[in-house]
Amino acid sequence: MKNFRDVDYFMRLLVDRVPSMLAYWDRDLRCRFANRAYEVWFGVDPDALLGTSIRDLLGPDLFRMNEPFMRAALAGATQVFERIVPGPDGVQRHSLAQYIPDSVDGEVLGFLVQVTDVTQLKQTQAALQREQLLRGQVEAHAVALEQLLEERTRMLDVLAHEVRQPLNNASAALQAAQAELQGRGGGVAADRVTRAQMVLGEVIAGLDNTLAAACLLAGAEPIHREDMSLDTLIRLVVAELPEASRERIQVQRDTTAQTAAMDMSLVRLALRNLLSNALKFSPASSPVRVRVTDQDDPPAVLIDVSDSGPGIPAALLPRLFERGARGQGEPLGHGIGLYIARQVMALHGGSAEVLHTGPDGTTLRMSIAQAVPG
Repeated sequence: MKNFRDVDYFMRLLVDRVPSMLAYWDRDLRCRFANRAYEVWFGVDPDALLGTSIRDLLGPDLFRMNEPFMRAALAGATQVFERIVPGPDGVQRHSLAQYIPDSVDGEVLGFLVQVTDVTQLKQTQAALQREQLLRGQVEAHAVALEQLLEERTRMLDVLAHEVRQPLNNASAALQAAQAELQGRGGGVAADRVTRAQMVLGEVIAGLDNTLAAACLLAGAEPIHREDMSLDTLIRLVVAELPEASRERIQVQRDTTAQTAAMDMSLVRLALRNLLSNALKFSPASSPVRVRVTDQDDPPAVLIDVSDSGPGIPAALLPRLFERGARGQGEPLGHGIGLYIARQVMALHGGSAEVLHTGPDGTTLRMSIAQAVPG
């Protein structure tokens, strides 16, 4: 049984159990004490080190690098430095070394050595540096991306103002030419102008959808709602359709609501997309019905667009409102119109959905959520 008052026993136990190398080297650089960590670090029996020169332990290269610190310690100055210490098993240990002078009556008799393995700490520091470097790269990339987005916004503004306005002017000119040709009995020429006007209308609609997807819907800013007339909304949308299609639109109001809180430009674009889709995928002579209703729970204005087409293919239904959705054969618009309609409704807290589809036609619904009063 150990004597718990045996201080020497516990001191030796302590210094042999710590992972750091502890030793004492005299002024002739010979070992006077070494703990068991030297066996792990250098593969030598610490008892065999007694009286051994530190040069023999370290080898010529490591001794040459450490000798200035030893001489400084023997001159009375504590030394702290880092060094990579090669081990017998090929391990390269990052170490933190301390040489502490042993002074008695002003005379340095030797120095104490403590060498601690800081390999894991160095690895952690290196990982943190890599993380900081990566974070810096990510931040720089984010700045560059923001600059590109700003440039894209400027280019889209140019597209909106410098391209769309001339297209609108061209559309108005074609409409005037069409009216004049029809008044003169233009026949084939009038039909060609009508066709050109329809194509130009499709181009303008595609441009509006692209601008909406790239700017309005991708922005982080909330939409700006105002109470707008539902009748005005429908009249504006119908007026934007090709003249030959306008007479096919039948409007039914089953609500006393005169206005709805909305972003007029966005809802106008969404409704135009639903109407254009219905007109395109139903017989040319068939009507397209717009029905306006409302609901109380949750409060919303509902706009249903119904056609007499052949219905939506079952395979297309699950992704109908996704970007780029197309059916087999003739593509569904440009694959973006119904996507924008749903996104616009989402910005309004509502939805766009299929109420019915089949061989007798399809009904799509836009739900424009309204704020609860109070």
